[in-house]
Amino acid sequence: MHNEQKMKVNNEQQPTLWSQPQRADVGGASLPYNGTSGWSGTDTSKERAVTADKTGETSKRQQQVIEHLYRAHKDGLTWRGLSKITGWHHGQASGVLSVLHKEGRIARLLKRRDRCRIYVHLDHVGGRETDSQGRKHKCPECGHTF
Repeated sequence: MHNEQKMKVNNEQQPTLWSQPQRADVGGASLPYNGTSGWSGTDTSKERAVTADKTGETSKRQQQVIEHLYRAHKDGLTWRGLSKITGWHHGQASGVLSVLHKEGRIARLLKRRDRCRIYVHLDHVGGRETDSQGRKHKCPECGHTF
């Protein structure tokens, strides 16, 4: 009996991918848009975003994305890949990816897969070229991108 108890303790102490905290765990939600996670412009979209932010759903989804990207290693995920894993619609998947990218918590590669941008965990960039977040505008006089 004592050996069985000892084995059980040893088995419980063995870390697994599902039980140990990921290195990606960095805390609360990123809310870069005036204290929210952002919305598309409609009243219903705003209501959904504010509710998700207040209830912790935004934080939960952001953490899930970081963990999925960590597990995806160097392959990363597109919004479509994330959607297939989570069941989220395009707006949910791309919205979370965009917010995390904007906040510098994940990276977006210049490379594309199936006409979609590829997002990777910061630990898995591996020296590949990444893109900054946001719209790119060129100055008509000097060509500087901002």
